[in-house]
Amino acid sequence: TDNLAWKLALVIGGKADERLLDSYHQERKLGALENIKNSTRSADFLTPRSPAHALFRNAVLDLVEHHDFARPLVNSGRLSTPSIYDGSPLNAEDGLPGGPEGARPGAPCPDAPVGKEFLLERLGDQFSLLAVDADAPESLEHHGVTARRVAVSVADDPSGALKARYLGDCPSAVYLIRPDQHVVGRWPRYDEAAVSAALSSILGRA
Repeated sequence: TDNLAWKLALVIGGKADERLLDSYHQERKLGALENIKNSTRSADFLTPRSPAHALFRNAVLDLVEHHDFARPLVNSGRLSTPSIYDGSPLNAEDGLPGGPEGARPGAPCPDAPVGKEFLLERLGDQFSLLAVDADAPESLEHHGVTARRVAVSVADDPSGALKARYLGDCPSAVYLIRPDQHVVGRWPRYDEAAVSAALSSILGRA
């Protein structure tokens, strides 16, 4: 629903080409295949379909009682991780060399504390320019679509999660975030031409 709603809104509002809707199938087919794979793995662990599966499950259950390393191997169902849309036509080329893998274009935004709030709460459900220790305009309007700035600093997060999840070894970064909180593109500093090109590609206004 999060994936489809903003795309429908842009097309119905005349701000995006109808081809934007094609990306729904491309992205969510990937998500459906991931869910099927994870469901199958969970089912095989809970109800082994072969002697080999049963041997593995029983060995894991024997180990977890005494060894911490085996506990992540217990598969009781893992469907809560959002899909990463690698290869999506809506992704911009990654412009942040050495940036964290978990926040690459196509990835769902990882959450992190920022002061007394959390980042995902501040991003909301519209296009955002996430500026992490970087300068960026308050907003950018492009073909009737506005991306508003969300400025944060690693100094606001003593835990270090914001730096680890969005900067890595980079001193600063600017991310363009979709309304469903997936990363479109990222750069070491604000680049109006690059951000505008990424929005144009999404809207079909190149």
